[in-house]
Amino acid sequence: MKTLHTYVISVYLLLTTIPVLVFGGLGIAREIYLTHNSETERYEQVLSQQQVESRNALLDFDLTEAELVATRVAQLDYIISVKLESFQYAMTMAEIVNSGSKLGETLSYPIYDDHQLIGQLTVIKDRNAFITNIIYNSAPQALVLLSILSITALLFSRTIVSALKRPFMGLQKFAFQITNGDYQTPSRTDSDFVEIAGIFKALETMRAKLKTTITQLKDSEERYSKTYNLTQVCLFVIDIQQRKLIRSNSMFNQILSQIPIEERRGKLDGFLTQLLDHDHTESFHYSLEFNGLLNHYQVNHSPEIQGEIECSALDITQLIEANRLAERQLVTDVLTQVSNRFSFNRFIDRVGKGQVNDVTIMMIDLNGFKTINDTYGHNAGDKVLVDIAHRLNQTLEHTCQNIYRLGGDEFVITIEAPFNMNKVQQLAAKIQTTAYIPVQHQNHQLSVSLSVGVEHYSHNNYTSIEKSLNNADILMYQAKSDGLGVKFSPALDNAPTLQAE
Repeated sequence: MKTLHTYVISVYLLLTTIPVLVFGGLGIAREIYLTHNSETERYEQVLSQQQVESRNALLDFDLTEAELVATRVAQLDYIISVKLESFQYAMTMAEIVNSGSKLGETLSYPIYDDHQLIGQLTVIKDRNAFITNIIYNSAPQALVLLSILSITALLFSRTIVSALKRPFMGLQKFAFQITNGDYQTPSRTDSDFVEIAGIFKALETMRAKLKTTITQLKDSEERYSKTYNLTQVCLFVIDIQQRKLIRSNSMFNQILSQIPIEERRGKLDGFLTQLLDHDHTESFHYSLEFNGLLNHYQVNHSPEIQGEIECSALDITQLIEANRLAERQLVTDVLTQVSNRFSFNRFIDRVGKGQVNDVTIMMIDLNGFKTINDTYGHNAGDKVLVDIAHRLNQTLEHTCQNIYRLGGDEFVITIEAPFNMNKVQQLAAKIQTTAYIPVQHQNHQLSVSLSVGVEHYSHNNYTSIEKSLNNADILMYQAKSDGLGVKFSPALDNAPTLQAE
């Protein structure tokens, strides 16, 4: 099998090199010599005229004329660069660079005025371009030679075209099949030339790989499309420049359909505000209300790429509600549903840190509760605790008053305000009255009363909140042992009696 490059080179040398050397050598040398003289004379005429123009431009400091001088010289095909300098003003008045060739010949032409050097015109000529220009100018005189070369070239072209037309047509047809995505129709892949056969084999290999790759891409696209729409995560892309939604999956569309059309623009603007306030490396929580319910989402997003941001939003409403429920259960008594001892300890911690300045403590114990428990059972006791806790809670002003169950039948009420004897007495009487109402349980009327110890803590006093709690507890037991409903701290006996607001 022949190699293509060897065949082309041998035919070319046979049909063109010998005639060119024999018939064209002398003629071309002669024409080059004549053209060289002609081009040299033309160059000298142009430079002579532009030296005069350069002198006028330098004397008049005419930058426009200087630019014209440089332009006229630069128009010669073999000029690399032209520069006109003024020595009087120490500056370059005009400079034109036609190419970055370094094979140039630098020629300097000084400019005088009354025998005084006022500037210089510097020209860099391209030796190769000069010779090329001479050759081009000698073309008309080489018409006979060109005729001979044309005939030779015609013979050469016919031979080459005849040799390469069929395989290249086959290559073109094969390439069109690949371009049009035809990976099934067989194509001829043999040739008399090694290079053409190699190209056919390379194209066939490429077609097989493209077919495999496209099949894999289609499979991947189908899997991605299914995953994109089957996932329970909201996926969507936003154009932040036009502030509009570009694409989204079915989960996002399902949520969007529940939002009234007239509200969607406002909600999108609100979401964009939060989105742009967060870096793509951090997620953030976003709340959205529809159908009367507040839904919570954890949003992650990509960096901005060509004005677009890809987002994912996971519904964490159930997680948020579970956390809130756990928090409520942590601070709420399971039986009575009022605040528990843990919540009370947190409140005491706040007082100890100085976050609460004044607090009145009403320590409460149920009288007769043990008898009910022993007589009617724990279910009856639980019923009493639940009802009494509910009643006490209903009597409070929850802006500053709170109730806690410490355990068993012990409760405590706190009042976050400066001490007001009238208000405390009124509240004590009210809780005593409401607690005394019998509790109905399985056709039994269960009655209890309250023993209350009252102490007040203020950050202005030289005592601790723990000491105040202990005092309130002692006062409660004194009220129980003395048969009194309420026992106030002796320190509060001299407290001014304020009128109820």
